[in-house]
Order: sequence, then structure tokens, then C-alpha cells
Amino acid sequence: MIIGNVALDAAIRLTARWVLIVAATVFAFWKTWQDVWRSTTEGTAIGYVFVVPALCICAAIGISLRREGELPIHDRQTDKIVGGIGLLVTLAIQVLLLPRFAEDYQLMHIDVVAAWVFVFSSAVLVFGLRPVCRFWPVWVLALALGPLTYRSLAILLGGQRFHYGLIMVVLASGATAIAVSRSNRRAAVGFACSVTLGSVALYVTIRMFPTAPTFATQLGPALATSIIVGACFYVYKRRGGSLAPFDRPVRRPTTINSGFTFVAVFVVAAALFVTPLPDQNLTPVSPGPSPAAHAGIVVPGGWQELDYTEYSWPRKYFGSTSRLTRQTIRTTEPNPAWDVQNRPRTVQVDTLSVRRPTTLEVYPSHTQYRLQNARVSSKVFVDVGRGVTAEMYTVVDDDLLLTWSNLNFVWVRGPGLTQRVSLITVDNHEPDALFPEPAPSMASNGANSLAVLLRGKTAVSDTEPEYKDREMLETLAREIVEAQQW
Repeated sequence: MIIGNVALDAAIRLTARWVLIVAATVFAFWKTWQDVWRSTTEGTAIGYVFVVPALCICAAIGISLRREGELPIHDRQTDKIVGGIGLLVTLAIQVLLLPRFAEDYQLMHIDVVAAWVFVFSSAVLVFGLRPVCRFWPVWVLALALGPLTYRSLAILLGGQRFHYGLIMVVLASGATAIAVSRSNRRAAVGFACSVTLGSVALYVTIRMFPTAPTFATQLGPALATSIIVGACFYVYKRRGGSLAPFDRPVRRPTTINSGFTFVAVFVVAAALFVTPLPDQNLTPVSPGPSPAAHAGIVVPGGWQELDYTEYSWPRKYFGSTSRLTRQTIRTTEPNPAWDVQNRPRTVQVDTLSVRRPTTLEVYPSHTQYRLQNARVSSKVFVDVGRGVTAEMYTVVDDDLLLTWSNLNFVWVRGPGLTQRVSLITVDNHEPDALFPEPAPSMASNGANSLAVLLRGKTAVSDTEPEYKDREMLETLAREIVEAQQW
């Protein structure tokens, strides 16, 4: 009876401390979880964020089952230093780093990484550094796959739903390997069994339910496989004996917490809660005309189409049904207001067609081009008619000594069809002028992100922009809007 009371007391204390940490994390990052859930319900791949904690719990249970003989040695001063520094790092990420990547917020979601740093720091303060570090494989599992890394890996594999789900299966298999790793051999066998079973389950799920939400293909096969394989190893290990989880009583936490510890966690949580999410300055989504038979736009009068190109690579980034076309158009008659030498002006019209507007939130227009060593101006918003609002900015390439002007607008042309139309000009008005080519841009964007991280937003910003072609692009945009079938 005494042992039972001790075990119950230990369970209550452990549960209470974890409930406080979870409550503080949910409260501190409430705006983040709301945004992630909204994006998940609208079909983006960020929903994997809600799967990772469940996989970490599976791995942590496995480690707990084989922990024994640990001495209750703690250095509370070190715990407070490490935990306090971690909380300050969390604040720095949210207050200083997140605004620097405002336009790429949906793509990078740095605040999700900050949430895991907050959980780790709070756990160090509440439980102590030594007990928390005994679960280091779980923390590696949680922090190894940030949103940007997850998207990049999926794109490298092919960018389809199967590839996003497969990465989660591999991550779940890692959790399984951690949970069953009483030896390296058991870990390898557990990982292999989990990958095999999870891949088959994922394939069957996608084939049987082709319209299932992306979140379902991320959550179901990965989590179910981890639980099933872990349970099989658990039963096999205890065959012929008791299936009781512990062959010892549950121990109480040995760290002594003062009220200051919990106050510090919730004070930082309150500061994070009042910190707003960054203004992404997204292109407004407007109602558009009826869908057309072709993927491009109808060329308005006064312009002639010189070339038409369709690209296949966007399917990896934007989904299997996405299409990207480039129409090269030129004025039929020179306009002195647009060129002092009366040369006909050339404009590239890039039309990206996707299923959902949220996809374009994840990948803003600048991610469609390789803009390494380029400086981008602030945006200006213009009305181009029929309720359509466009954004315009310029891009200065210091290596090529060229300036491109880019005017974009996004409209919804029907259920399952959203388009981003980009009009691009260059300050070199010669017929053979160089335009930025639509291309996969993870590497160049990564270099720009590193520059922003190290040098600030001004490193990639044009602080004195000249919107030279604004009048021409506004006129063309209005003509394009009117030329479509409404």
C-alpha cells in the first residue's frame, strides 16, 4: 500500500509538471498553433507539426521503460542558467529573428522551432538538466525536422503527397528505433520493420483514399506504424512473463522547484503570447474571371505573343495539378512614354495555376526565380480594375547591372483553380534583354536567407527603389484583366 501511494504521488507530480509545461507552450505560441491549424485545414503540408509530439512521446516511453539505477544528482544553479538562456533564445527568435523572414513565414515557420526550444528550456528548469539530457534522442528527433527542412526534403524526393508521408514514416521509424533500442540490433530491426510497414500502409492509404487530406496521410501511417511495431517489440520482450510496464515503482521527480521556476516560465510565455506574428505582406487574393481552356492568359489588343513556354518543375513545389506558363509579349506599336527611343517593349507574363490560394502563401512570388545576390524593393499595391489588387516591386541584380520590375496579382478563377499572374520587365529595352527565368530556387533563396540571418533585412533590400515601368505595367495589367472572359 505504501508503495502504491508513493507511485501514485510520483505519477501525479510528473503529470502536473508536464501539464504546466504543455499549458505554457500552448499559451505562449497560441497564434502559431492557430495559423498552423488554419494552413493544415486548407491543405498545406505543415500539419506534420502536430504529428511530431506524438512520435516523441512514443520514443520517450521506450527510453523510460529501460531507465534504471540513476542517481538523483542535480545542480540547480546550472539548471537555471541553461534553462534561462534557452528561454531568452526563444524570445530572441520570436522578437528579433522572425520579423526578418516575414515574407517567408509560411515557408520557414521558425516559430515552430522556437516552440521546441521553449519546451526544452522549460523542462530543464522544471526537471533538471541531467534528467532532460537522458532523453537526448527525443530532443534530436523533435528539432531535426523543421518546416523548411521538411519541405526541402519532400521537394527533392518529388514533392507529391507520398513523399511528404514517406518522410513522416522515416521519422516515425526513427522514433520506433529509439523506443526499442535496448541494443543496436534491436534498433536496426525496429527501424527496418517500421519503414517497411509504414511505406506499405502509406501506399495503400493513398491508393484507396486518393482525396484524403494531406494531414491524414502524414498522421495515419506514420503514427500507427510506430505504435504497432513498438507494441510488438514490447510484447516480444516480455513473452512468458508479466506485461507490466515497470518492474520497479515509478520514482518521484527529485528536483526541488521553487515558485520562481514556474513564474519564470509563465512570464516568458506571456511575453511570447503578446508578440504578434510577422506581417507577411501577401499579395491580395481577388475574385477572377471564369476558367479558360488554356493555362495562360488572353493577350490584350496592342500586344503580340512571341513565345509560349510551359514548365514541369512546379509540380514538385505546388502540387501535381499545378501549371506554370511563360508568355513573351511585345507591343505592336512603340509608345514614346515607355521608351524614349521608340523601341517596342517586351514583357514576360508568367502564370502559375494551383489548386489552393494557401499554396501561394507558402511560396511567394520571389521564390519562383533565382535571385541570388539581388536586392528587392518594398512593395506598392495598385488597383488594376474589376476589384483586382496587384503588388509591384523591383529587383536589382548588382552582378548583371539590371533592374527588373515585377507586378503580380492573384485571383481565384473557380473551385480548385487559383492563378498568380506575374508581369516582368527589365530596364534594358533591347529585344535580347535578359529576364529572370522561372526555376527551382531553394539554393539561391537559402543563400539570401543566410545573408538576412547574418546581416539583416537590409542586405537583400533595395532601400531607394525606382519604379520605372510602373505606368506601363499598370496599364498592361488593366488591359489583361479586361481581356479575360468574365
